[in-house]
Parts: sequence; C-alpha cells; structure tokens
Amino acid sequence: MGGPRLLVAEDDSGAGEALKTAFSSDGYDVRWARTGGEARQAYRDGSYDAVLTDVVMPDVDGLTLLREFVAAPAAPPVIVMTAYGSIERAVQAMKDGAYDFLEKPLDLGALRALVRGAVEERRGEPENRAVRARLREDRKSLLAGQSPLMRRAIDQSKRVAKTNATILIQGESGTGKELVARLLHRESLRVRGPFVAVNCAGLTESIIESELFGHVKGAFTGAVRAKKGKFELAEGGTLFLDEIGEIPLGIQVKLLRVLQEREVEPVGGEGPVRIDVRLVCATHRDLEAMVRDQQFREDLYYRIKVIVLKVPPLRERSEDVPELATHFLALANERNGRKVAAFSPAALERLQAYAWPGNVRELENVVEQAVVLAKGTSIGAEDLPEEVTGDKGPQEVLRIPVGTSLAQTEKDLILETMRKAGGNKTLAAKLLGIGVRTLYRKLEEYGA
Repeated sequence: MGGPRLLVAEDDSGAGEALKTAFSSDGYDVRWARTGGEARQAYRDGSYDAVLTDVVMPDVDGLTLLREFVAAPAAPPVIVMTAYGSIERAVQAMKDGAYDFLEKPLDLGALRALVRGAVEERRGEPENRAVRARLREDRKSLLAGQSPLMRRAIDQSKRVAKTNATILIQGESGTGKELVARLLHRESLRVRGPFVAVNCAGLTESIIESELFGHVKGAFTGAVRAKKGKFELAEGGTLFLDEIGEIPLGIQVKLLRVLQEREVEPVGGEGPVRIDVRLVCATHRDLEAMVRDQQFREDLYYRIKVIVLKVPPLRERSEDVPELATHFLALANERNGRKVAAFSPAALERLQAYAWPGNVRELENVVEQAVVLAKGTSIGAEDLPEEVTGDKGPQEVLRIPVGTSLAQTEKDLILETMRKAGGNKTLAAKLLGIGVRTLYRKLEEYGA
C-alpha cells in the first residue's frame, strides 16, 4: 500500500515541481496538475487523501475547484494557497468549505504540518475530526466580516503565529479573544500539538496552582492520585490563559518562574519538569493600571506582553454585524433543527444600530434566541429582544436650553450621540444622518 494520495493544482512550474518533490520525499503519492482543468479531470479519475490548490490558474480557478470538490461524497480536505494579503479570497475559501488556507510565499514547514494534519484527520477517529471541525467553525466566525480593524487584527495574528514569542491578547469580554488564540495555534508550527485553554477567572486560589502546574499523589487532602497540570498537558502545543489578570499575586510569582526557566514543579513534587509550550494570554482588564495599583506583577506583565494583539469591540466594527449575524444564523439553525432563511432589512438595521456591550458573544446569543422564537422563515425586527430594538424603556433625551446657539446645539448633539454609540464613528454618523467624513471633520473642530 502506497503513501497518502495528494493532488496538487499549481500552474507555476517552479512551485509545482518544488511541491511535488517535497511531498514525494515525505512519502506521499503526488499527482501534480498544471491547470485547473487537469486537476478537475484528475479528481474525477481517482481518490485523494488531500488536495492542495492555487487560486489563480489560467482556465479554472482554485475557488471553483474547491466548490466542486467539497460537494462530492466523502470529499477530501482541500487546502487553498492564496496570494499574500488576499484575505478576501481566504475568507471566501473558508466559507466555501476549505480545510484551511496558506498565504504565498509559502512556509513549507507549515504547509507540511497542515497537509499531515488534514490527512490524519481524514483517516483518524470521529472525535478527532469533530475537534478539527470545531476549530474551522471558530475560524469562520473570526473571519466573518471584513472591517479594517478586524482585518488588521487577523493579519497581525497570522504574522506572529509562527514565532514562539509569548502573546498577550487584549479586548473586552465577548470579542473573541479565544478565537484569536486558536487562530494563532492553527497558524503556528505547533499545530500538531494540543491547544489547552484555561479560564483563570473560573479557578479559585486554592486550586489554581494544582490546575496549572499539577500535583503528586498525597500532596494535599483529596489528592488521591497524581495529576498533570495544564502546562504539561499542553506539551508541544499552545497553552491559552484567559483572563490572566485574575491570577493571585502568589501564583504570579510561580508563573514568572515557569516562563523564565521553562519548567514547572508540581505541588508536592521533588523536582522540576521541563516543558515546551507556547504561552498565549488574554485579558479584558487594564494590566498597566493593575501594575500601578500593585495588583499585578510588573516583571510578569513585561514577560507576557512580548507581542500585544488587540481585538476590537463589535461597536467599532458595526459593518461586520450583518455577516456575523448570517454566520450565527446558520449555526443556530443547525443546532436547533430550524430552517430560518434570513433577516428582514428592518431586523438587520436594528442589529447594526445596537451598541453590543456584550460584543460578538451577545450577538450570537441574540441570533440564536431569534431563530428559536421566529414564527416564520425569516427573522423580523419583532423577533429581536427589546434591548436590541429599543422598543421598551425610557429613551435618552438631550435637553437644550432655549437660547443655545445652533453651533453649540450641533456640538452637544454630536458629542452625546458619539457617547451613545460607544465611540463608534460609523454608527454615530448613521444615527445623525450625516457622512462619516463630515463627522470626522466636526470632531476635529471640537478637538474630540
């Protein structure tokens, strides 16, 4: 029996030859198609464990091939190679069912790991496939929407993913910080290793040391057996510490030592255990202020913020709301056995106008609630919660004394609307009925 069968669709002769040589040396049975049409015929003639396709080819493009291949029964995973910086094509590929994508110029090591993971998933256990499928759903959720702020965050994440540097992800609750952490792992050279997530806010001070570093049998009352900590469980992969600002100061000292020495000491243990883990942390708190207030160690802060990634709140990227809502609509239909087709224009308008204090997590919950309660095949404004539609409760009023100048009235109205929109200029301009450029000019005049 030969090695895994790999179909490579690449019209560039140099790149195609290099890919064929590299994967053949890894034991793959490689079929190299030099055009999209040739790849289509090769796909019809045989079965493959994975497909690797370029996007731009002279006859049939890679996205067309992708849609055809994944529609077939028992379709193999399809990995798309796309030109550097073409995030739009990457997003479209994920929507069309791609297993993953890599930007050119290719990192051969990352590509080999990605293909190997795809083949192992196809041949592996159902539970493994389910985990990988969930990772891809997370990725689609993160990529939904193409606002400049989110695109910048994703681009930055992909650029630093292949390093081993410790990364701090900052953002409000519900913005998708864990999704960014998963993207970092997925794009890293550690993709074959585990991704272990820990919510530090959910651990009491009495158990957090054992959870992170492990313990030996008899280390404390109730320790009836030895237990590996999260650092050891993440060996060779990525450990994600969410809400790291909640870790007690005493544990912060020990965490700092782990980062410095690259070893952990289980509770009650007699010696350290070496670890090879990439650490990604996240917080919604202002760690600099916590350092000033002596609630967070300054040395640990600088150790974990080697690279800082900021995830924007949803109110600052309201243009992404329709696409995110549509993505969550599909997920909610699947989870609840419903067939709600779309949102009405009025519902989308309400969704986009809302400030979303709970961010993406709140949007997903609102969409699922609407899907469950919808009476027809589409979601109308009446199917949305009252806090989103604003149909109940006292309305905010701006009081302008008689005799106030028009210029001052305009200024007060604009600044109050900006406050209500949570600083989102796009939303504020929409509420005011003016252009975004006009709003920027006015704010500049006010020095705001």
